Amino acid sequence: MDWLHDAACLFGGAFLVNAVPHFVRGMMGRPFQSPFTKPPGKGLSSSTVNVLW
Repeated sequence: MDWLHDAACLFGGAFLVNAVPHFVRGMMGRPFQSPFTKPPGKGLSSSTVNVLW
């Protein structure tokens, strides 16, 4: 198997694993941390922002 394909699968899996908690918390209507808070990285974002993120 090509190493580039392996790297793409690794990064795709990492993005998917990161997206799951944001999507679930957003669908539940609960705030969750995201990079779009003010100040960045601190505080909670709205559920809409997390579903889109």
